[in-house]
Amino acid sequence: MKLNPEALRVIRERSGMSKAELAERAGIDRTLVTRLENGERPGTPRVIRALAVALDCSQLAICAASCPCAEPEAVHS
Repeated sequence: MKLNPEALRVIRERSGMSKAELAERAGIDRTLVTRLENGERPGTPRVIRALAVALDCSQLAICAASCPCAEPEAVHS
């Protein structure tokens, strides 16, 4: 699975979390969240799993080819 930077950002913002809060909940560095959202890093399977758990969404939601911008239900599936 490949992380979709835009989907990650949109889901994080919809959840009301800052990058720092997401990083803390996922057990990763805040700068990594920034790099992932900017598309500078691909995200390992472990990181993708940790982000999905922290965001209470499926791994597919943050890896979808198209951003779930118009699909609010994708956040909590």
